[in-house]
Amino acid sequence: MSAFTRRTLLLGLAGIALAAALPAFPVFAAERPEAIVETIYAAYDNNGNGPQDVPYLPEIAEQLSGENHPGFDFFIDAQDFDKVSATVSLVSENDKGALVRAEVTNFGEKKTVEIDFVKTGGDWKIANVRYPVANGFDLRQSLGLSPL
Repeated sequence: MSAFTRRTLLLGLAGIALAAALPAFPVFAAERPEAIVETIYAAYDNNGNGPQDVPYLPEIAEQLSGENHPGFDFFIDAQDFDKVSATVSLVSENDKGALVRAEVTNFGEKKTVEIDFVKTGGDWKIANVRYPVANGFDLRQSLGLSPL
């Protein structure tokens, strides 16, 4: 019986080592665009820090990690938040892209946020975040990236 226990222990340790060596599965990788946006807004209630590991296109992720970050949380149009809620809807979708609209409430104020997605390698990636009002925020523009 001790040989079986030893073998089980060794196989278990090998499995843990293999799992640690593999890259982490992206949280948002296989989700629909509207499900990604719902997950983003749910993060404000779950951990108090807002969303982490958001699936941006590489050029956006690169710019946001440097000095070009706009300096506020553009998903909620604020630097701080209380209880964030959002009503999310898929506006349009085709084989290459999608548009998701979120009606976001933060500190009792409601704002509309539109999030453009691009499908790359079978995964949905955020290509832009915009406020659809006159002179509204445009993430790509604020980062110096070309429009979609």
